[in-house]
This record gives sequence, structure tokens and C-alpha cells, in this order.
Amino acid sequence: MPKPLSAKYVEKVQPDPTRRLEIPDGLLPGFYLVVQPTGAKSWAVRYRAGGRPTKLTIGKVSAIELKKARDLARKHLEAVSKGQNPAAEKRAARATKTITLPETVGALCDEYIKRYLKPNVRRWKAAEGEIDNHIRPRLGKLPLKDLARAHVRGMVREIEATYPVAANRALARLNAVLNWAVAEDLIEANPAAGVKRPTRETPADRILDDDELKAVWGSVDSLAYPAQQFMRLLILTGQRRDDVRLMHWDEINLAEKTWIIPASRYKSRRPHLVPLTDETVAVLKAMPFKDRGGYVLTTTAGKKPYANVQKPKAAVDKKSGVTGWTLHDLRRTCRTGLSRLGIRSDIAERVIGHAVGGKLGQTYDLYEFAEEKRRALEAWERHVLGLNAGNVVALHG
Repeated sequence: MPKPLSAKYVEKVQPDPTRRLEIPDGLLPGFYLVVQPTGAKSWAVRYRAGGRPTKLTIGKVSAIELKKARDLARKHLEAVSKGQNPAAEKRAARATKTITLPETVGALCDEYIKRYLKPNVRRWKAAEGEIDNHIRPRLGKLPLKDLARAHVRGMVREIEATYPVAANRALARLNAVLNWAVAEDLIEANPAAGVKRPTRETPADRILDDDELKAVWGSVDSLAYPAQQFMRLLILTGQRRDDVRLMHWDEINLAEKTWIIPASRYKSRRPHLVPLTDETVAVLKAMPFKDRGGYVLTTTAGKKPYANVQKPKAAVDKKSGVTGWTLHDLRRTCRTGLSRLGIRSDIAERVIGHAVGGKLGQTYDLYEFAEEKRRALEAWERHVLGLNAGNVVALHG
């Protein structure tokens, strides 16, 4: 039996970053507290209308206190008992205000990006990429009213055949889109609910050994621009995939050989200085479109960032014979490699942007340990290039 919701509990309950929580109220069956993975909280009522499960969002917790929300929920449930459908009435009221409901899955994705992702998610471009690369090509033109669980499973199976982990990500993103649509009363139920992830993922602890790193680096030569440059920069800098993918010319100073990732798009919400080694500078100097500004890795002359990272990864897997790794594993490989090269742990952590010694809450000096980080990345570069030149003895853990 669920416990009655209390104001104290509602305030303190923490989100689950992997899924939306719906917490029932022990006093009023059908009344729920909804907690999104982002931490956003709202009130909702669940009931059946026409034999189908239906959800009605009452409002945000920040705008409606618990007692008032429970009273509103009780009124809605009383209306349901009389044969009414408050959710349908709410949608009809919106329609009279010239609010157009999205007709296709693609149009719904547009609304989700505009009304939810951009205002609420700092790194929203990565989520948009999941939609554009996987959901739109397969479901974008499908009428939203026709979307069924069979369509969702078909999308997942098609992606899984080539990109198993990406299939999990695409399913999670589609679930997020549809859950948002339910919360906004754009649809009555989420057709993706209950569809299981197709691929079992193991904990992220893969580190490429020197032979594997050599094979991957050599295989990158076969890639075209900007995939080749993207992979080179990932390996040489040890930075996060999307930090590299969204690299902007405004962040680069080739004369000073620095790359400053701004706080606005960095995970720790503070700027991060990445010293650029000679090989990294050479990669950047050879880039097209650098005189136009904009994104460094781009197929649109700097207007949009490079997005298609899965196909070149699959091509490298095939050519190198190295499998079972992710792009993020290159970052972990760099960090481990720095330690094996004798770099102090605190410097290695700073190279990849981790806070050291509780400095996150203190005054932050962007250039602190800049030279130490530069020497560390130069040592890493010599090791990587040396492996492929055949003049460095492979490291052993």
C-alpha cells in the first residue's frame, strides 16, 4: 500500500537519471507525483477512458502545492466517474486556442526539441543527434496517431543490426520524447513503454592495449573528412566525444596552442583548458573552412557540427579488427596511458577535466597546471605516434 504523499517527501525525493518516476499517492488512488530524470516534478492523474489508460498532467510542483493538486485530481477523477475525459477536454480546449497538435513523429520531435530540449538540457545537441540520426529516418514521416509498439520494435531491430548500443540510446530517446508528449497532453499513452533495450551493456571499463590502439590509429587513415580528424582528436586529447564533436573555432588559439572549452557546454560547468600538442595543431591547421569560423568538425562549412559518428566507428572496427569498445573508451585509454607513462595522478585527472582536491567549489584558475598538462599530453602524443612509427616499446600495465 503506497504511503500518502507529503510536502516534505515531495521536496526531498531525488530523480532517477535513467527513467521517469511516477509515485502514487496513498490517499487518492490515481493521483501521482511525476519526477523526470532531469529533476523536474509535476502532478498527474491516471485513469481509463474508453478502455484505454489515460494520463492528465495537472501542473508543475513549483506552481501548485500538494493540497491543491490533490483537490484538483479529485475533481478530475469525479468527472471521469461521470463518463467525462478531462485529458481529451484539455486537448480540445488547446485546439480552440489555435494550438496545432503535431501530425507526424517528426513534427513531435521538432516540438520536443524546441519546447523541452533547448530550454532545459545544456548538452541538447547530443540528444538532437540521436533523434536526427536514428528516429527521424525510420519514424519521422509516420502519422503520430498511427504510431504503435510494432513501429518502435521495428526501429530498434533495424538499428541493432548495425549499432547495438545505439539502439539502446535511440529507444531511450524515443521514450523521452513520448513521455514528454504524454505530459504535455499531446498523446494519451506512450507506445514505446515496455519495449525492452535490445542490447545488454557491460560496465564502461574497456581500455585499449597498445596493439589495439596502434591498429585503431592506423585504421583511421581510411576515413574521410571529418571522421578521420574527429577520431584523431579524440585519441590525442583524451576529451569527451561531444566536447570534441562540438569544438568551435572561437575556442581555438592556434598561436598559443590552446583549446578552451567554455563553461556553457562543459560538464563541470566551468571552462576547461586543453593544451594543443604539435600533432593536434597540425590536424587543426589542415582543416577546411577554418577561415569561416563556426564548428571545427563540420560538413556544412561550419554551420552545423559533425553528427555521424557511428558509421566511421563501425568502419574502424572492421578494418582494425578491434571490437567491443566505444568512443568514450578512447578517453579512458588516454587517462590510463598517462598514468603508465609516469604522469602524476592529479595532473592526469586535470588533463581530462576532472576536479582535483575539491577545487570545484573554490576559486578556479583556468591556467593552473597548464604547462604540466601540456607536457603530459605531449608525452601521450609521442607514445601514440611512436606505436605507429614502430620505435616505441609498448607499455605494459
